[in-house]
Amino acid sequence: MAVPFHVNVLEHCRISPPSDSVIPPLTLPLTYFDIPWLSYAPNRTLFFYHVPAPPNFTTLLKQSLSLTLHHFYPLAGNLTIPPLPAEPQIVYTGCDSVSFTVAKSNTDIHHLSGNHPRRLTNLSSLLPSLQSPTMSRDTHVTWTLPLLAIQITSFRDSGFAIGLTSQHAAADERTLYTFMSCWSSFCKSLLKQDSLFEFKSTPWFDRSVILDPNSLKTTLLQQWWNMLDSLKDSQTDHNMVQSTFYLSPSDVSKIKQHIVEKCKIVNEDPPINLSLYETGVCYVWICLLKVEESHDAQASITPLYLGYNASGISRLKYEIPLSYFGCCIVFGRVRVLESELLDEDGLVCATKSFDIEIDRLVRDFLEGGERWICEWEELNVRVIGSPKVDFYGVDFGWGKAKKIEKLPGDDHGRVNVISLNGGRDLDGGLEIGVVLSEDKMLAFTSLFNSDLKQL
Repeated sequence: MAVPFHVNVLEHCRISPPSDSVIPPLTLPLTYFDIPWLSYAPNRTLFFYHVPAPPNFTTLLKQSLSLTLHHFYPLAGNLTIPPLPAEPQIVYTGCDSVSFTVAKSNTDIHHLSGNHPRRLTNLSSLLPSLQSPTMSRDTHVTWTLPLLAIQITSFRDSGFAIGLTSQHAAADERTLYTFMSCWSSFCKSLLKQDSLFEFKSTPWFDRSVILDPNSLKTTLLQQWWNMLDSLKDSQTDHNMVQSTFYLSPSDVSKIKQHIVEKCKIVNEDPPINLSLYETGVCYVWICLLKVEESHDAQASITPLYLGYNASGISRLKYEIPLSYFGCCIVFGRVRVLESELLDEDGLVCATKSFDIEIDRLVRDFLEGGERWICEWEELNVRVIGSPKVDFYGVDFGWGKAKKIEKLPGDDHGRVNVISLNGGRDLDGGLEIGVVLSEDKMLAFTSLFNSDLKQL
């Protein structure tokens, strides 16, 4: 008889910047890039390592994290949400810290870090909890929410996982990657007893570099306050599983060629932006829709929406430092009729619609920015992560992670979530995480593989 899955907490402590650090208190206002993320549950990322834990590795991780927080000290602070008319802001008081949990699981790491379906609740137990900003409004209470928490979990078969949970409104993937690169470099230096690593890419905290001539922040903030009472944390569905799928470079080329050939048949130009990202996302979108197909008579006039994130730094009309600390991503939303996606040329339709949205963002990514929050509430599918952010390149001194998982927040019951990572071996492939119920995951897996063979 199988032993029930269990994670036992061995230690809980808090990590601060080094005691000799002279760090003054800091308050960071939120920008219009940050406000929409107040509507979402925290970001959750797992790093699995199939190696024996080095001696005193939790001590090494604590020491190196402390050194890292000397540079990224706002992450030790809190998101404060005061009553109206005051605005939410990030506050570091000078004596704040990050929650650090050490745990042990009674299962095998090879099971939890595989590509096969794994229960979302089991994966979630390897991550620390953070309260979401999606609480009910109370006009007399100031909410104080930690920005970052970390959990280290070891397994019975000699492996371990590092789990990060962070508030979306405090840091995007670019900022988290810089933080992880700094932390891993300090740890690697301590592990190898080399001359201590010196971090030179100082984070840029000045929010005044983000210009807001049309008061977009004010508009979005008011929308968020108005809808706050309607935001509800989803109840965990214990039947949900997460699986990982992989598109090799040859798979991606096959999908692209299929789209090009379809366009030739009808004498149409193929989509211009057939990137790894767009190709993979659209293929998975079609597969998801086929599995979720409701056979509704209204499908021909029912619009479906896929939401994704794109770099804001590269689209601003002015320069800001690449080391800018915080969120700097824009929101894209692809709209297609359900009947068009389910048509035999659905993949072509999806990529062409994606092209239209990409062109709009290139032309003016702030166009329609005042609708970011309300439009994202209509999403059917949301994409998180990017193959351009190389989390597999993060090395603490024991090699790259065997597997990286990005887990959806509490909205996984309301919207399908696709998570993306670049291939671990940097071969130009794409890792795709999908969350579905167990029965639908079985159907999706079959469809994903069979459709690929038929292209």
